[in-house]
Amino acid sequence: MDKVSTLFRSPWTVAVFVALAIADLWLIPAEQTLGGIIKVIFLHGALVEVGLVIFLLGGLVGLAYVVWRTDRLAHWGAALQKTGVILWIFYALSSMLSTKLAWGQWIAWDEPRVRASAMVLGFVIVSLLFSWWVGSQLFTALANVAVTGVAFYLIKGASLLQHPFDPIGTSSSHTYRLYFGFLLLIILVLAMQLTLWLRSREPSSLI
Repeated sequence: MDKVSTLFRSPWTVAVFVALAIADLWLIPAEQTLGGIIKVIFLHGALVEVGLVIFLLGGLVGLAYVVWRTDRLAHWGAALQKTGVILWIFYALSSMLSTKLAWGQWIAWDEPRVRASAMVLGFVIVSLLFSWWVGSQLFTALANVAVTGVAFYLIKGASLLQHPFDPIGTSSSHTYRLYFGFLLLIILVLAMQLTLWLRSREPSSLI
């Protein structure tokens, strides 16, 4: 099991999945209205969905720690917390790029979804910093639970103005849905590789 984990998070394996993500984005056909910008929007959409999945996993692990209080759960929770912050930073950057390309401005503060994403970013960074400062496994677990609730409440509850509702999921193009599904899976695998690497750097080397 340890050999499989080591192979899964090795630089060569990571490079393969990064290459697959790049190839997927490269092959996505241009959209009639957005043209090649659709590639950035695909990446933006995949990052936010995987980011929410990581927050959810962190929250579930946090709840499990509250019940069982094991070091293994604490270390997984800490790794997922860091992964979630990193993913959300990349999501924020991709959001700025896609907003600039599609709407002509770097940050569309008038868009509720954009404000919600910014609030989540601030909350997860503050949660991480306080977790480091407090140095308590229980605090980190509860912070992860709080992040899950805040992220889903803000993102899923935000109203939409210019931002379309699930443009890829509701698209009539099977090709776009296929490319997006593949990209979503690749980003998820990369996120888990990052989590495993961060987990391996926790005080206990037992995965």
